Amino acid sequence: MPGGLRRYEFSEQLAGILGESRRDLRFRVTMMVSGGVMEPGPRGRGSPLATPAYGTNLLIGTMAAPQQVHTVEAIRCYRELAPVAIPETTAPSVVVGSPAIRTTTSASTTLPLPLEQLRFGECLTELLELALFDTTREILANELFGIWVNRSCPVAALQIGMWSKGQRSIITQRFELPDGGHLPAWLDPGRGGTADPGLFHTVFLPVDKLIEIGMLTTSKKQKGIPMLNLGLKMTKFTDIVNLVRQGDQRHQWEEMLSALAKVQAWTNKVGAQDSRLVEVTDFGSNPGNLRMFSYVPRHLPVGAPLVVALHGCTQTATAYDQGSGWSQLADRFGFSLLLPQQHWHNNPLRCFNWFRPEDTTRDSGESLSIRQMVERMLLDHDLDGRHVYVTGLSSGGAMSSVMLATYPDIFAGGAIVAGVPYHAADDLQGAFEAMFTGRCLMAREWGDRVRAASSHQGPWPRISVWHGDADASVTPVNAEEIIKQWIDTHGLSLMPTVENHVDGYPHRIWQSPQGQNLIESYTITGMSHGQPLDIDGEEHSYGTAAPFFNDVGISSTYRIAEFWGLGLSEAMSREGIKPEDKTEVEQTITVIPTPTSTDSGSWSEKNASPDETDASANSQGNTGKAHTKRTSAPLGIDVQEIITKSLGIAGILKGTGEAPGSTGSKSTQNSDLFGIDVQGIINKSLDMAGSLAESYRTPSEIDEEGKSQWQGEGWELISHSANTSATEPLLFGYASSGNDCDTGNKVRSISRQVLLGQHPSLSYIRRLNLNASVNNYTKARFSVLVDGLPVDEVSAIGMKHTETEWTQRSGIDLAPFADRKVTLTFEVSAHSNVCNEVFAKAWVDRIHVRDVITVNGKN
Repeated sequence: MPGGLRRYEFSEQLAGILGESRRDLRFRVTMMVSGGVMEPGPRGRGSPLATPAYGTNLLIGTMAAPQQVHTVEAIRCYRELAPVAIPETTAPSVVVGSPAIRTTTSASTTLPLPLEQLRFGECLTELLELALFDTTREILANELFGIWVNRSCPVAALQIGMWSKGQRSIITQRFELPDGGHLPAWLDPGRGGTADPGLFHTVFLPVDKLIEIGMLTTSKKQKGIPMLNLGLKMTKFTDIVNLVRQGDQRHQWEEMLSALAKVQAWTNKVGAQDSRLVEVTDFGSNPGNLRMFSYVPRHLPVGAPLVVALHGCTQTATAYDQGSGWSQLADRFGFSLLLPQQHWHNNPLRCFNWFRPEDTTRDSGESLSIRQMVERMLLDHDLDGRHVYVTGLSSGGAMSSVMLATYPDIFAGGAIVAGVPYHAADDLQGAFEAMFTGRCLMAREWGDRVRAASSHQGPWPRISVWHGDADASVTPVNAEEIIKQWIDTHGLSLMPTVENHVDGYPHRIWQSPQGQNLIESYTITGMSHGQPLDIDGEEHSYGTAAPFFNDVGISSTYRIAEFWGLGLSEAMSREGIKPEDKTEVEQTITVIPTPTSTDSGSWSEKNASPDETDASANSQGNTGKAHTKRTSAPLGIDVQEIITKSLGIAGILKGTGEAPGSTGSKSTQNSDLFGIDVQGIINKSLDMAGSLAESYRTPSEIDEEGKSQWQGEGWELISHSANTSATEPLLFGYASSGNDCDTGNKVRSISRQVLLGQHPSLSYIRRLNLNASVNNYTKARFSVLVDGLPVDEVSAIGMKHTETEWTQRSGIDLAPFADRKVTLTFEVSAHSNVCNEVFAKAWVDRIHVRDVITVNGKN
């Protein structure tokens, strides 16, 4: 960690950062000592360490005082400025979406950084504290634009980035003289000052310099209770600490904080790596102000299931996926994955707010945000709305209880890992009591709370409950209360139908009268708080052992998916059977033999959508089946052959397939059925539907000479991507202005031609780094253009904009360009008006053009 400078060294370094003379800073330090702002101490190398509080005083004295003699007055006045209630929007901004129709996102009603209880000096000290730690420096850089101090009146401000109506704008949080405060001497006519000082100006300090200054200080908080380095978010977190310290849970709380510090450290380590997840924006009104991440396996078939996975406190979507292994299992079993993520400013520990009525009521707050994410996933990926499941760990497990109770019509099943029952608490104090001591009610009372959460009358979700019996963070009695809640909801007996051991751990099942498993419970003996894993479990090995992810020899991820029936899809895909056909297949299994391995493709191959074509850059060519040269085999599949053999196996079409007892030789008999040319009808139907030859494809990525179809300047083809296979490159573009005083607008672009159909749309994923924070008039931009017209864009003016996660953009309407060959262009541009660099960097991948072809007036 940075820091360690003595006061004299700090003032020397600060002079260089601010562009002031060292002599000026030394004199101001002398004024601070003589004025009683700080205690005197030895000079030179024996001077005390420069703390964030010391840095705050010297920084305010330098920025606010128009003359050295006013240093102490400036510190005492500006340090006590109080925040005003209403922020104001200013000019610098980041705008996302098409210039014609801007994307709309939800507007937050509060500032990203809660400042209600902090005066300006305290706030500045906390900002310098944030700059000290790797874990919070990124938060500071992303959420703060800078600070300014007005010398002509006692006003100062933080400028904070905020999303509202598709724009990341600057919100100015002002600090003004509180009631009873005194004007500084230079503004007080009674003390020789001037009420209207005229040319006194505003002094601005950008966040980059603030971070640089903070890194020179040394914090005194390092040896205290782990505070998780949440900086300004500690204003609310301190209230939580004080609340718990007054109760009986102090020891448990401090142990939990210590554990959460380790969880956060691991989460930060995971966050520094590339993620498999893609961030999705614009999924609805988002009243809970959550972030949405997803993982969709390649070639996912239409009608696949959806799993919603909710992280625990201090975790992120990426860290939870890394620990639990859900995306690994999604690849194997063929389902889509949705991972909502909490914001720090919603909860100081980044827990889901499972105890706040405004977030646990149907169609309200965080629960509604998650439901909107589910709807977006179902729509974007043609998923099966009958097979949606939710699971979570700790606070994510408690939030899973909320989702299952408030939306039982949406979720077919759920799994609660180290969680609590629905409606176990209505406030923060109740939440701690539920976690540390548990809340025991009659089964009927628990069930009534679920029934009152919605108008749903059944059927109810199937529930899997997991808990370690040595859990000190969430008492194991909660598992039994969850079971009671759902037993009563389902109308079952308290006695389990089946009791056994799985992988050495007690397992109970409650079945319906028809024998269906409705509720199951795993008690992991000897396990502390966390998610059970089986790292050496061969085919059951998913996830990564880490804090709150415990390698205990049983894979909760695999067993939960198995309980929901997700593994059934994998088994059926090997047989070429759809899940909804399960009952019929079992009834006719003796009539229709199982196809041979040469006849049955994977589920994903047979159900891949032919109307979505991959236009990703590929300098080497794609070796996958999607690029096979057989004109009658879309996506590498001989559709005619599959249908013909299927009909033959069923005994409907003569002379094809391998009927029982056949030798495997192909017959040359007529393929008519009752005088009808079935084969001809199939051929004509496939041809009209655009499923044969190249009717659905965009042009090949590689021309006859082996050159990429993408052409341009300032862009590269990168052959390895964290989100794709090594053979599928992504696009990288970089534009820079201002280096070596080469100013002006610099544009770099890459293009290719695409033939569009009648109803085209575009989707892609991206990561951006736009740096235009030199001054209010510098610009950086990323654009997607079709025939020179922008269809999607992100522009930054006077600000930085960094997308640290992959962002998905889908459903971009290209209807104005339908039925013609167009030029698709990705462009980055940078414009600087001084000799400081402004740049735009973009990584683009998974470029898809969806072209719905009309047949006889129908889609």
